[in-house]
Amino acid sequence: MTTERPLAGPAVDAPPEYTSGERRRILGAACLGWGMEYFDFMLPTLLAPLIMAHFGVSAGVFSVAIVGQLIGSAVGGLVFGWLGDRYGRRRTLIWSILIYSIATGLVFFAPNFAVFVVLRIITGIGTGGEWAVGFAWLNEAWSPKRRGLGGGLVQSSLWPAYALAILVSQLVPDWRYAFLVGVLPALACVWIRYACRESRQWEELQARKASGRLSADLARTAARSPWRQLVARDSLPFVGLGLLVAFGGQWVPYTATTWMPSLLKTDLGFSTGDASTVLYIASAISFVGFILAGWLSDLLGRRRVFVAFAGLQTIVFAVMLTIAVGGGALGSFVWLYLLSSLFLGYFGIFGVWFGELFPTRIRSLGSAAAYNIGRGLSGIGTLIGGIVATTSGYGIAVGIAVFGAAIVTIAALFLRDRSGRAITAEE
Repeated sequence: MTTERPLAGPAVDAPPEYTSGERRRILGAACLGWGMEYFDFMLPTLLAPLIMAHFGVSAGVFSVAIVGQLIGSAVGGLVFGWLGDRYGRRRTLIWSILIYSIATGLVFFAPNFAVFVVLRIITGIGTGGEWAVGFAWLNEAWSPKRRGLGGGLVQSSLWPAYALAILVSQLVPDWRYAFLVGVLPALACVWIRYACRESRQWEELQARKASGRLSADLARTAARSPWRQLVARDSLPFVGLGLLVAFGGQWVPYTATTWMPSLLKTDLGFSTGDASTVLYIASAISFVGFILAGWLSDLLGRRRVFVAFAGLQTIVFAVMLTIAVGGGALGSFVWLYLLSSLFLGYFGIFGVWFGELFPTRIRSLGSAAAYNIGRGLSGIGTLIGGIVATTSGYGIAVGIAVFGAAIVTIAALFLRDRSGRAITAEE
């Protein structure tokens, strides 16, 4: 399980140069798309008590909406991942942002819980596509020696967006208006369209395909369907193991983060303001953790840092679950949750790690298949958490995040590490 660091593509190809301004703008586009996706995605968990009361549903029934989002993200990841490889990173990112923004805004008009669920599924479709396309774009533009830091910065953008979602959920006079605010990310599409250039590697690959300048081996491979390339011998192991890593990783926030706000308010008796303060602090800690893990992964390798963070988080959630099952005081959950937020930093490595596993021709699709199918399947944890919250309390519902943390730690040990490799058009 040594770290592999191929530093160059084929001899006939060399990584294209991007200006510092182009890199910054692509980083900004990825941050906007991913950060505001999380704003839209987390609104239901922050407003769960109000939404459940409005529609007259239990926590178990409400979790269907969260699971629907995750299933939608799996579908959207595959569809938009394929579109990103076919039509380009920039164009596809714009499409995905428009879909999740508009679907979130339409919740304002939802007449019943069934329509609410459908709109959350559509939101999931848009958010599922954004992640893989944005990171494929970043992977291709950023310097190989600083790619982990760039990925950590993009992933960390979700926490300011989450903090904004907390603020909006507190200030709006009616929970529906919070979802109406979710339309605003659509405005970013105008800036992305006119300020950001397309991936140079993707453009070069298309030019070579159109002019018949691909090498003989790659021409034969590229002639096959992207879906066949995805399940080929050189890609399928990455998809399978990546899916398992993503499944475990996503299980954690979609159990712990989903039910922690309710635990603070219901089981611990926190006021809305005090509960929000805890969540703000957790967001700030995770913000640091994401950037720290991404930076360290450039120095020490993706796998080594990822496993260290995930392993420590497993220990923290094991303690939380033991306390909850044993009937101990849940007051310590606040401090343990804040500690787990630091170790959640391994999410800052996901995007660059997955992007380095696949060639340019299927980078978006490959990353999307691994990450978003795992993300969709992790909805099982959310559903189980909803049932547990209803029958056994929010403490155990948060504590079962330990199962996902353990899975991601073990699975990541076997996923190939290609840290710092040069990304070219013809791979």
